Amino acid sequence: MANLKELWRNSLLFRRITALSVVVLAALLVYLGSNIPRPISLPADDLNTKSVARVGEAQIVLQKPEIAEGDLALSYVGNKNEIADLWLENATLDENARHLLFPGAGAASPSPISYTTGSGAASPKSDDTCHTTIEIRRAKGSPPVEALKLYQSDTTAGPQRFRQVVLDVGKTPVEIEVHTDSPTPGFMGLSDLPGCHKVLTVNGNQSMDLPPIPIHLLVPSGKIDLHFNPANPTLPIWTGNDQTFESVSLGDGTLRAGGLQILSNHRLGGAPNLEVRAAHSGDGITFSRLKLGSEMLRLDIGRDSEKARAYSNGSSLYNYDLIAAIQKNPILSFAFAVVLVPALWKWVRKNFFPNMSD
Repeated sequence: MANLKELWRNSLLFRRITALSVVVLAALLVYLGSNIPRPISLPADDLNTKSVARVGEAQIVLQKPEIAEGDLALSYVGNKNEIADLWLENATLDENARHLLFPGAGAASPSPISYTTGSGAASPKSDDTCHTTIEIRRAKGSPPVEALKLYQSDTTAGPQRFRQVVLDVGKTPVEIEVHTDSPTPGFMGLSDLPGCHKVLTVNGNQSMDLPPIPIHLLVPSGKIDLHFNPANPTLPIWTGNDQTFESVSLGDGTLRAGGLQILSNHRLGGAPNLEVRAAHSGDGITFSRLKLGSEMLRLDIGRDSEKARAYSNGSSLYNYDLIAAIQKNPILSFAFAVVLVPALWKWVRKNFFPNMSD
């Protein structure tokens, strides 16, 4: 300690280095004091506008979603003028469906399966459409879902006037039930209405016209690709300025998860474009209103009473500004401007420039 005091008295260079270090430290404290990450209350319109994954560029990832065995991961109930088609990368028919549709066939290995709309003329007796229902559930006895990914891969969705979403739950098996029904109870002339003629294709070569029965499938892994088209192309299925289709739901309307990431397909391993985490460890965030656009996916983040921290490319989006708070307080701003700053400047001038005249 004595040596430092002696060095301080006798070495102008040491004093200048010390003074410069204090100035740099003060500037760093000012910067950090203006950028203290803070949690925000949800929902927040500004944050929702950022929760966008563009087709071919990014994907939405819900981390550790709260989906129990048998619970819905994603659901859809068709409406008038909506036609739904389904493609599975890696799936099998359940035993009952396999015996009914392919009698005598043995157990099959997972393969590509599609549930699509065949040709069929609309009935002049009705302007309605057969309604397709799709329910995707976590399979019984399956491990928890670590990450639920949502993205789009078909860049022709806009020009071709359909909307797409691809779901991937990783290695957690899911069960799918899909059926297409007449909008009128007891009406059996399904082939006379748009969207009623459904075709099942197994492994690219076993196609058949389906009767109006529920089809159950098991997807051990791989993507689930859903397309939604208007039966009448002059009446689009989307609404609003963003032309988003909002009939597909996470879970049974909402889904809770530990957090959200929007990951760039071009910077795998890099910081997420957007990351939203629950403010407190162990809490979850509610996600809802999945919107399918022609070139993007978007969803709403959070509900009342939930709090989260948000980051963009690794940097906090919402911060406390301690300096601004000081400036707004008349007592603190007076002390800062009249006492602290002049005192610091006087100290620096004395040690940097001891011969400077007042």
